[in-house]
Parts: sequence; C-alpha cells; structure tokens
Amino acid sequence: MSHPRAVGNGPAGSILTVDGLRKTYRQGFLGRRGAPAVADVSLEVRRGEIFALLGHNGAGKTTTLKAILGLVRPDRGRITIDGVDAARPESRESVGYLPEAPYFHENLAARELLDFYGKLLGLSREQRRERTAECLAQVGMAHEARRKLRDCSKGMRQRIGLAQALLNRPRLLILDEPQSGLDPLGRRQVRDLLLAEKRRGATIVFSSHIVPDVEAIADRVAMLRHGRLAEIKDLSSRPPSRCFRIVAAPPRTAEQPSSRWLEDPRWTVTETTSDRWILDVVGAGNLGALLAELDQASAAVHDVRARGGDLETEFLAGLERDHAQEVPSC
Repeated sequence: MSHPRAVGNGPAGSILTVDGLRKTYRQGFLGRRGAPAVADVSLEVRRGEIFALLGHNGAGKTTTLKAILGLVRPDRGRITIDGVDAARPESRESVGYLPEAPYFHENLAARELLDFYGKLLGLSREQRRERTAECLAQVGMAHEARRKLRDCSKGMRQRIGLAQALLNRPRLLILDEPQSGLDPLGRRQVRDLLLAEKRRGATIVFSSHIVPDVEAIADRVAMLRHGRLAEIKDLSSRPPSRCFRIVAAPPRTAEQPSSRWLEDPRWTVTETTSDRWILDVVGAGNLGALLAELDQASAAVHDVRARGGDLETEFLAGLERDHAQEVPSC
C-alpha cells in the first residue's frame, strides 16, 4: 500500500526525512497495545522551507515531532536529520525545539534560564550574554529579562520557550503548537519571527490545529488524521492575494475611525461601533500594514482570520468524513 509523501525536490535537497514512521503506545495495567498514534507516516522537508503538520488533537502531530527528536522510540521507520540517523545525538546538534507545554524552573529569571541553556549548548560567557539579549529581544521579552518564571503568564512562558529554541541559531527549528497561549499581537509577532528565521536560512517544522496560523506562513502542509498522513498541500504556489478579516477594539480615545481609516484603499471598513471595528483586507502585505497601523493606534486586535481559503474547507471536510465513518447508522 502506498502512502502520501512530501517529496523534497528543491535544489537544496531535504534536511529532514521520515520514512514509514509507526508508533503505538501501550495502554492499561497489562500494557496492551492500543491503536497506533502514528501509522506509516512518510515525508521529506526541504531545506529552507516552513513545513506545517496540521491536525486535530490526537492526530499524531506531537508523536511525530517527538520521534524526530528522539524523545520517543518508533516501533518502526527511519528518520534522518541532515543525512544523520535521528537516533544518534549528533543529529540534533543544530536543532532548536519548543515543546507544546514547556516547563521551566519557577525560581529562575528569563535571562538566567537562557544562560543555563546556553551552558548546556557549550556557549562561552560572552556568547551566552549576547545570545540571551538577542533572543529575548526577538520574542519581545527584553524588558522582562529579570522577571521570575513563576510570575510569567502562559504567553510569556511560551515566548521564553521560543527564545531558548533560538539560542544556538539552529538550522532546523521544530515547534509544537508555537502560538499556543498567545494573544493576536503575540501570534503575529511569532509569525514575523518565523518568517525572519526562514530568511536567515533556517528550516522550520511546526504543528498546529489552527488553519489560519498554517496558511499565514507555511510553504507546505501535511494534514494528519488519526495518526495517518492524509494529504500534502503546497501553499507556496497559491496566489498572494488572499482575503483576511480583522476584528479590533478601537482606542478608548476614538469612538469612530478617522477619515484616513475610512478612505485608505488598502482595506475596507465593514463595521464601526463604539466597541468594535471589523476590517477586510486583501493580501498579506496589506494585512501587515493594517496590523501595524492598529498597533500604532493602540487598537487591541481580537481576531485575524483568513477568509475563503480552501485549506480549512478540505481539512474540516476530511474530519467530517472520518466522523461519519466512525458513527454507525441506525
């Protein structure tokens, strides 16, 4: 039986290959094997691309990433990172990793935590000082460098976790739900950061169950359903002009947008009330400009959503088909 495969046919080749990955966890007191968490997943990730694993909770995204990182042992299958077997520790020397729920020592400050990880990476004192400052600035936490982890919100911990993943300037960045717990502005900042890392030359593999987060930055996406690779979608060839809807709260000092907002041809103001603005914008470039304007005006962004995209339609349709097959008819 053949399985979908994302083939790395770019001129730079592939940096990550997963071939026939299968993992089943034991369940219950007797340790009997249950249904496989991942079944016969094969894919290749091209060097320098952003590759997403999209799936519902329990689809096998985290298990796949943990197998790549050597955190779980596959039942069968072969994984290589930059041509090196992923079972060998040296394969991960230039890998940065952010788990889905990062846990850090509560009594450390953000800069102390990064200094600790810098020591584990073998960085000198000067390198640790420099990279700690750079990474905290990258994730918008430079002003919180002295804050103890116990006093940080979930979103702040997520940012600090992302900072530690960037410490060694990794060639391959593996992120499990990197935008979890972040507000809309934080989500945008993470998107911008990942795009900047791609421009630096890094390859990024991340998981998500939020379709707009995937559509916003991914070059290709592997859709996982119930542990199996259902389809590979190439998003890089899509037309750049896609429509987005933004919901924002106006600044307290302005009940209505100024004429500049109403007349700007780059977007359409579809609703303005005393507590909500709804704006439609076409194109990622115009979206970035609009979000920057809202940020400058101190208008809190509540939601950013891609409209009319076929990825979400296909993803949800697949889940509905699976559900229909699981539910017996009367």
